[in-house]
Amino acid sequence: MTDNIFDGFERALLDLCPLDQLRVQESPEAAAILWQRIDALGYTDALVAERHGGAGLPLAQVQALLYIAGKSGLSLPLGETAVARALLADAGYRNDGSCIAMAKPLPLGGAEIICPDVPGAALVSRVLVNWRGEWLLLAREDAQALPGGYRRQASASLQWASADRALLVFSRPEADVESICNALHAAAMAGAMERILAITVEYAQDRHAFGKPIGKFQAVQQELAVLSEQACSAALAARMGCMSAGYLPDRLLAATAKLRASEAAARIAAIAHSVLGAIGITQEHPLGLFTARLHEWRATAGTELRCAKVLGQAILDDSQSTLFDFVRNRLSPSAAL
Repeated sequence: MTDNIFDGFERALLDLCPLDQLRVQESPEAAAILWQRIDALGYTDALVAERHGGAGLPLAQVQALLYIAGKSGLSLPLGETAVARALLADAGYRNDGSCIAMAKPLPLGGAEIICPDVPGAALVSRVLVNWRGEWLLLAREDAQALPGGYRRQASASLQWASADRALLVFSRPEADVESICNALHAAAMAGAMERILAITVEYAQDRHAFGKPIGKFQAVQQELAVLSEQACSAALAARMGCMSAGYLPDRLLAATAKLRASEAAARIAAIAHSVLGAIGITQEHPLGLFTARLHEWRATAGTELRCAKVLGQAILDDSQSTLFDFVRNRLSPSAAL
């Protein structure tokens, strides 16, 4: 893919997702129409192997599309759908054009499958769940649903009585839903942070106090500098987390990317809301939409604590390497290629 193709996707997505329509598009009816238009662009099959009719691109190249989706404010799980379609195509499932969420269930002992706070789950028709060593494709309409904690219209906590009504069951031992979501969410978070940076800088230039823009005050400039630094750091981490020759991410790189993105998200959300003040949390302003999504992604799949534990345990298990050697050899993007 070329930069021109990525630019074309960004232009199309920004046209389909104007800032003043983002809240409206979090309703199921509007989301269904939006998904038909996005799916028609053809990018959702970018990770599907060529033998199955897709583009066969690696995750490292598709990362830019995930970044753009986060930047545009897309409420639908584009990245999850792209990976899910690649997994399902390899399992022999025919693509039906559905938007698909991916979820990590709670480790319970009963037959129930409970997936808390699944991003975009209220707007999809299918959910791909990694449950007890198998992958299950489940219909969202078969689940009991509660509104999500961060996006009550768009996301949901889901519960299925059992796996008996799964549309497809297949095995893919090397595919880990937590690692997949870590990489996808880190990329989307980085894109959302770039948009938050742009919104905050624009407001600081337009808002006047004491006869000049507040962006001219040294204290505000310092805050904007930190915001920019954190956004750039998250973007680099997201690229690292998606560095893979296939469509499945490296577990440690994905955990590293999600940890850095989550740490940056907390600071960026706080700074942006401090600069905009009360207007940033109003229904009329889009900032709250982007920061709510950052917090939702932080709490989903691999949390900061979970990602830190994954990395820490990997370091402890590698008794033959020093910390410097571990970082150089295992947390280098070249290790995944």
